[in-house]
Amino acid sequence: MKIVRVTKPVEERKQEIIDIAREMFLENGFEKTQVASISKRMNVASGLIFHYFKTKTDILYAVFEKIAEERLDFLRKILENENGTALDRINLLFARELNFGMYEKLAVSISTDPAINEYFRHKNSDAVTSLITALIEQGNDDGSLQCKYPKETAIFILYGMGGVMPLIAASNEPETDKLEKYNSFKEMIIRLLDAKATQ
Repeated sequence: MKIVRVTKPVEERKQEIIDIAREMFLENGFEKTQVASISKRMNVASGLIFHYFKTKTDILYAVFEKIAEERLDFLRKILENENGTALDRINLLFARELNFGMYEKLAVSISTDPAINEYFRHKNSDAVTSLITALIEQGNDDGSLQCKYPKETAIFILYGMGGVMPLIAASNEPETDKLEKYNSFKEMIIRLLDAKATQ
């Protein structure tokens, strides 16, 4: 197949690489996705990708950053919703649609690399700590929560979920079992926050 050279703005091309790589990491896992495969899907030379990213791991980190940005946007929309108590918003957060199967191959393929796992947890947790802290503080104010240490509790929740969710996604259990585990952790977190409302 002849590769047609198409010139695109730097940021547009970089985002295209991230988007295609994300699709392929989710489809095949990180280890089974080669840079050559990404470039083939994009219909560009492999060298072009290395002009933007030094390694495949650098591409993965950029994908993690994109996922973290999307999660942050999701949480901001919840916080901007003025209806209901903080507890209502926390339940809304947990009620988001979960698709463990979508992340299964990626989760399995990075599960044995401590550095990559730590980077993923860091990106997914640190970016939203202040927002979750604000949500817990709001709950203390509106009476739906009783939490003595909002910031520390937010960090505990985020790092805990950041560590558990990839394990759940990477397991060979049926989707119903994965959802049951997720709901169990949700209930533990609500109890941790000492919610007054009946669940």
